[in-house]
Amino acid sequence: MLKNLLQERIIHKENTLAYFSHQLVELSNDVDVLGIQATTLQIQDQSIVASYIVDDKIYLKSLRSGETIITLINQKNKAFIKLTVLNSGGIVTEITPCLKNKKIVPVYFKRILGATAVAVDLKGALIDYLISEEKIYEDSLIEEVHYQSLHPNVISHSVNGRFILGCHANGLPLTNSQEYALANRVATLKFSKIAYRHNGVKITLEEELLITFMITDEVKDI
Repeated sequence: MLKNLLQERIIHKENTLAYFSHQLVELSNDVDVLGIQATTLQIQDQSIVASYIVDDKIYLKSLRSGETIITLINQKNKAFIKLTVLNSGGIVTEITPCLKNKKIVPVYFKRILGATAVAVDLKGALIDYLISEEKIYEDSLIEEVHYQSLHPNVISHSVNGRFILGCHANGLPLTNSQEYALANRVATLKFSKIAYRHNGVKITLEEELLITFMITDEVKDI
């Protein structure tokens, strides 16, 4: 029995190594994604990934499966990349940009289905921000959001005018019942169009907006 278990483990290990394929990922080294123009970087575990900066690009190459943190530095400012290398060699990145001197919009969770579940309230956070910036009226209702996500592993690109959730920090798919996995994560969205309704009239705000959301771990009764 022990011999069989050892053989299965060896076969599994050989298959894992056989299926591992080094992946090279390219990121833009710019203020939209990282909040800084990084000039140097530090890798917590250099056996997992190789990384370097060339011109305005950051390159990441998987070496073996595991997780590590990459710190990107520009003078006194820092941004972070939580990086996961999958058994296949694929790379999943979660970027925490430099938030210095940047307005952050907090996102809370709200209760749905009584007290059985919570959902991240992105629409509520967006409404509060737009009202505070005097871009929409109070008591307005958001109907459509069209945006490109700069952090698609947290919040993916919009589809049919709707907010779309991203993934767990390790890249696994996120279902609606697991929305609390988004707590304490950051996402910057570049809006191209926002449609809202006020006093029964639909109004379209066609203005490019770059908004950074910080998803809290707080459940707020709304």
